[in-house]
Amino acid sequence: MPVANLKHGALEFAYEDSGPLGGAYTTLVMVHGTGFHAGIFGPMMPFAAENGVRLILVNRRDYPGSTPFSDAELADLGSPDPATRANALAQQGTDIGLFLAWLVREARIPPVRTARDGTQRGGIALVAWSLAHTALAGLLAHAHALPADARAVLGRCLRAYCIFDAPHVSFGLPTLSKYHPLVDPTHPMAERVARFHSWVSTYYTHSDRARKTHSPALLDTTPLPHPAPPCARRATLDAMSSADLEAVSWPGPIQGSEALLHGMPLEIALANTRRMLFSADATRALPDCKVVVIWGENTLWEMAGAAWAVERLYQEREDAGEVGRTLEVVEMPGANHFPHWDEPEAMVQFLACVV
Repeated sequence: MPVANLKHGALEFAYEDSGPLGGAYTTLVMVHGTGFHAGIFGPMMPFAAENGVRLILVNRRDYPGSTPFSDAELADLGSPDPATRANALAQQGTDIGLFLAWLVREARIPPVRTARDGTQRGGIALVAWSLAHTALAGLLAHAHALPADARAVLGRCLRAYCIFDAPHVSFGLPTLSKYHPLVDPTHPMAERVARFHSWVSTYYTHSDRARKTHSPALLDTTPLPHPAPPCARRATLDAMSSADLEAVSWPGPIQGSEALLHGMPLEIALANTRRMLFSADATRALPDCKVVVIWGENTLWEMAGAAWAVERLYQEREDAGEVGRTLEVVEMPGANHFPHWDEPEAMVQFLACVV
C-alpha cells in the first residue's frame, strides 16, 4: 500500500487508490470501522471508474501500514482528565484533515466545480463507516484549528462528510439498549466475537411505522439469538469464508485504541457533534462541506436509531434558528451494516449520488 508521510515522518497513513480519472471527477475517501482494515472496502474498487469516482481506502492508525498509537497517546485518549481526552480525540480528526490536504496536493485531486443548476463535480467526500466517526468527527468540529494551508486546500476540495451507519456513542448520544455482544460477560470472548459478527451484520427488518416516523422508540432492541435465525439473506460476516474474513480483519486494536474510542465519554463526543453541526467558527472554516448521515434500511437498530436521533437534534436546533452546517439524513435501500461487501457496485453508485 502507498503511504502518506506527514509531520516530517511522525505520522503515516497507508491507503489504496483506484487511480485518477479524466475531467472533474469526485473522490470518495473511505475510512473503516473497528476490527476491519481498509480491505473491507476492496470489493468496491472495480466499480469506481465506471461510475465516475476515484476511491481512496485509508487505514486508520493502529491498522496495517499506518502509524500505531504511542503509549502516551493512548494514555491521553483514556485520560481521566476530560480536557486531555477531548484534545486527544480532536487531534485524530485534525490528522485526517492533514492527510486529506496531502492527498489533494500529491494525488492532484480536482477541486469542486459547481454548475449553474447547483450540481457539483470534483472534490472529495470523506466517508466514515461505523465507529470511524468517533475518530473523524474532530475534523469538522475543530476545522478552525487546522493549519491555514490545509484549511485553504480543503476549503476548495472537501464537499461532504458522510457518516455511514455510526453508533450512538460516536455522536455522544445515549444508546437504546446497554446490550453489546462484545461486552456480554455471560459468554467467553471467543463466543462474543462470533455473536458480534451475527449481530452487527444481520439483515434486520424494521417496522414500516418506525421507518416512516424515524422514532427510535419503535425499534426492536431485543438481543439477536445465536446462531442467528434464518432470514431472507444471511448475515454478511456469517456468509463470508473464513479466508475472506481473516483477510480483512485486524482485531488487535479492539482491546486497545478502539476500546478507548468506544468508551469515550458521551459528553466529549456530543460536544464534537454540536460543534460539527452548529459551531459558527467550525462552519466558517469549511463552509461548503455538508454532513450526510446515512443509515441502511436493514441495518441493526443501533445504527438506524443513532441516525434518527441526530436528525431530531438537528431539527430542534434548526427550529431555534441555531443551525450552522447543512445536514442531510439519508436511507440506503436494502443495506445492512456491510453494503460495501455485499453490494459493492450499489454502494459506489449510492455514494456518488448522495455526495
